[in-house]
Amino acid sequence: MKKTVTYLTLMILVSSMILGSIPNYVYADSQSDSLIRIASQARDQLKIQLSKIDASQEIKEKFELGSTEIESLIQAAKDENVSVAREHFLSAMKIFSEIIQQISEKPSTSEASLSASQPERSRISNELDRFERYIVQLEGISDKNGFEIDFSHSNELIDRARNELQEGKPEAANSIIEEIKLSINELNQMLREKTRQYTTDRAKTLAEKYLENLDKLIAEAKEMGVSQETLARLVEARELLNSASDASNVAQIINELKRIIAVKQDFEDTKIQRFESRINQIEEKIVLLSNSKNTVPELENAKEMLSKLKVLVSEGSLDEAIRVLNSLNNLLGEIENSINRQEEISSEADTSSSLSDSKTERIKIKIERLEVVLKNLVDKVNENAAAKRWLNNAFSLLENAKSEVDNSPDESLEIIMSIEEIIKRIQNTIQ
Repeated sequence: MKKTVTYLTLMILVSSMILGSIPNYVYADSQSDSLIRIASQARDQLKIQLSKIDASQEIKEKFELGSTEIESLIQAAKDENVSVAREHFLSAMKIFSEIIQQISEKPSTSEASLSASQPERSRISNELDRFERYIVQLEGISDKNGFEIDFSHSNELIDRARNELQEGKPEAANSIIEEIKLSINELNQMLREKTRQYTTDRAKTLAEKYLENLDKLIAEAKEMGVSQETLARLVEARELLNSASDASNVAQIINELKRIIAVKQDFEDTKIQRFESRINQIEEKIVLLSNSKNTVPELENAKEMLSKLKVLVSEGSLDEAIRVLNSLNNLLGEIENSINRQEEISSEADTSSSLSDSKTERIKIKIERLEVVLKNLVDKVNENAAAKRWLNNAFSLLENAKSEVDNSPDESLEIIMSIEEIIKRIQNTIQ
């Protein structure tokens, strides 16, 4: 039978896919949609051709088999499993190619006429061979996806039909063939249902996995002091994903997973920058504590932990860096409390001899330390207008504290406390 232009065009398309003439980039992760689009177009064109002819049952069954492979291809693409997606893509194309070959070689006589011209035993035997090959293909798809489907009933029916045929009972064998067709239809329906269920289960499993990771990510974001905007995006993503998982809406789950991945990437991109900002703040605090007139041995431990923190961040060991950062913050808090207690004790001891002079000297030391901190902040406020205004105000107050320290030490001390509050506000703003 002469091939039509449509058949020839489709045959070239499918053959080119199977022979690998599609460029390699089609199989890249970012091009998974191309695989789905090409396979779907081939299926749709083939469906149009089948609607124009009296297709045999074998061709119809093969078409259903190819459609099942496309469903598996779509799921593999959603799972971002490129190698599995390619296998399903090539399997579907191979099946469609076989169908087109059968159509193109089909003689002009109808299938019914051809069947009538064949001996009955030969026709039944050929049909049983075809059923057997088709069931083997279904079993292959089932095994590949890990589905538990029992094919024994269909195989038993084929064996019964063969026995009837060997005993010279073609009518009985022909009757069993109708049962075989019904059994194969049931197998196809079970395979489709298993594929749909696998899609849903896989999406729900992914959702549960991402929910666990997202909880850890939110806790980490809080520890790192990320912006409220980023934290709110993470919390919102978790709530939406949890809702989608409960509803078992596969498409919604997949969309939320993609959205979470984007949010997580934004968080990861700025994590090192936040670490570096916290490291700078800790360095300033250690300098400030080192200016104390009291000796604090623990400061050396803090400096060692700071060095370790820098190395961990540079190596990308951020989980361990968070643990060191938390321990370092706790240690610095203890050091600060220790210094304050020593200063109070020292202050009480000096009261009897020269309370006024001692207090004035301590205030002057505080002023010197604050001046160092403020100068270090000058280059860090950058274009932050609010931080700049607060910094200028702090410098102005510092001059007032200097002018009042000798005549009104108490007033100077109050000004110092105001400056310390402003420094904390600036540091929180430029994080």
